[in-house]
Amino acid sequence: MTREKKWTLAVLAAFTGASFVGTAYAAESADAPSEQTHALTDTVVTAQRREKRDLDTPATTTIITAKEIEKAGYRNVFEAIDQQIGSTSTSYGEAGQDFGFSAGRLNLRGYDRGTLVMVNGVPMNLKNYPSTENIPASMVERIEIVKGAASTLYGAEAMGGVINIILKQPKAEESEFELSQTVGNYFKKSEATYVGDRIIVDVSREWSKDIPHANAFGLDKVSWTDWWVGKGKKSRIGLIAQLTDELSLNYNYMESDITRGGIRPYKRNKAGVRVSDNTKYNSRYNDYRHTASLVYQGRENGIHAVLGYNYRKVDGYDYIANSKGKSNAVMDGQILDVQKNWKLGNDSMVLGYSYKREAYDATTPDAKRFRDSAVRTSNSLYTSYSKQFTPQFNLTLGLRGEFINDPEEDQRVFMPQFQTNYQFDRNTAWYINIGKAFQMPTVDDSFRYKSFNPEGLKPENGWTYETGVKIRHGNDTWKAAVYHMDMQNKMGWAKNSAGEYYAVNKGAFRNTGIELEYTKRFNDTWRLTLGGGISNPEVQDPSSAKKEWTQDAGRLEGLIRVDYEMAKWQGNLNFKYLGDREYYKPSNGTEQDIPDKLQLNMNIIYTAGKDDTVTLGIYNLLNRENYSNRFGSLDLPRNYRLTYTHAF
Repeated sequence: MTREKKWTLAVLAAFTGASFVGTAYAAESADAPSEQTHALTDTVVTAQRREKRDLDTPATTTIITAKEIEKAGYRNVFEAIDQQIGSTSTSYGEAGQDFGFSAGRLNLRGYDRGTLVMVNGVPMNLKNYPSTENIPASMVERIEIVKGAASTLYGAEAMGGVINIILKQPKAEESEFELSQTVGNYFKKSEATYVGDRIIVDVSREWSKDIPHANAFGLDKVSWTDWWVGKGKKSRIGLIAQLTDELSLNYNYMESDITRGGIRPYKRNKAGVRVSDNTKYNSRYNDYRHTASLVYQGRENGIHAVLGYNYRKVDGYDYIANSKGKSNAVMDGQILDVQKNWKLGNDSMVLGYSYKREAYDATTPDAKRFRDSAVRTSNSLYTSYSKQFTPQFNLTLGLRGEFINDPEEDQRVFMPQFQTNYQFDRNTAWYINIGKAFQMPTVDDSFRYKSFNPEGLKPENGWTYETGVKIRHGNDTWKAAVYHMDMQNKMGWAKNSAGEYYAVNKGAFRNTGIELEYTKRFNDTWRLTLGGGISNPEVQDPSSAKKEWTQDAGRLEGLIRVDYEMAKWQGNLNFKYLGDREYYKPSNGTEQDIPDKLQLNMNIIYTAGKDDTVTLGIYNLLNRENYSNRFGSLDLPRNYRLTYTHAF
């Protein structure tokens, strides 16, 4: 038996041992926690902009609660979402790390740059990239993932779906102050949280260690650049204030600096032949972010309103060239969204208006650009009417009209949606969800790469067709969905003769797939979740001679999750598999299929008393060389995090 296998079996034995310790302790404890909630009885507010049971919602939904985030030991929102079926990701370091505008991002159903991420309904996307780095996981109440057609209610950027991060609301009967300290072999963090009757304040600072050989480096690897990445620090401040019973204020701030460097000993010449090289890299990015929202939820009048602001400033410096980074910029977005809900007997209706503004200002001038700043605004009207024809059958029709003022070309877009939900009984439902999606090119790509696209970049648009079933039987739940995505003008990248990359419309995108998920609650102590997905994401490049379809993302997914809770012990074992990944032809490196990704994580929580908690998380137990993207970047090797928390 190899050393790696022995190490993994030892950890699994420790997990099982902790479970039996908890079982033995249960005989002595009269107040063991019991979690009676069931997955399909949870309510969902994002999918149809109104509160409905998951079983009554005609869409593929996943709900991640604060309890599940804690139990699994997710360091941030990115990790929590990335471990779900139907979600893949790109990152440049651990846990969705951004490096300037080399953006870590989450992709639903294989559609890169096509996931809308919101916090309390405020879009976090800038340049079509969703980022969650400035949202502390400790402030999250729940995460709702809605896959499939979502643009009718939420507008552009929801090509593959929408993710809504819902923050906690202050409601503590007594004030509580909590201190937490995390140490690990690649990471450490200090955090303080205050929870009061009307306010939550969270302050944290974390440090990350550089990851040597952060790319799969070598002549037989994807990358020929031997990167190190990740060394830096991040400081966060989060505030949630319940101003009145109907009005809340949310604010999050983050500042960080992350470094990356390395050496490229080989490259390809113009003839495509590998030759010696000695190019060195050494860069750092400072990143500043503000997110704020004012949320009104009427208790009696059915009105929900959001006023939001999202800001990001990126300052990069290249220490080899002794110059500022070319992609330095300030971006900000504002949103005003007001909706009114009506309950009309057994029917319901939503009518709303949304205003969005996104601005880009390059702080490092570039002579190749036609301009260094741009502003895009949009005004939208949307409506959704749900008709309950019989106690079993529900039909929902939606329509959105979006009027976009763009620096290059204005757009007028209409996005319809058709949904049905048929309940065979109280615990079995079959749904259909069909809708159109739309997304503009990033606000700066349209003019930054205009010399390469004389006719301009075209918006992405297309349809998603989906049907699925949700079943609850006792302590068992099943979810199954079959879908087909048919999109046009998929954005991608091309390279000119000088080796420079630029944005282009790659052509059509299609993906047909099936997703399955099963949850078994054996008792209040044990729960098992199994999931899987098979899909075929492909993109067609019209510039190629045969206009062939090529694979654009991984085709296979698998999930095994075991949850344990008894007395003072909680535990989680999570395995996520991503296989049959895409073929990649790098500019400098080895052409190959991206290797399969197998991520096995374990987290154990021991509650020593009412005020003290110890958490041990061990990640990448198999010590796999997992690729975090198609460019050769790697996830962390086996690593651990040990956290002690004390409440006052």
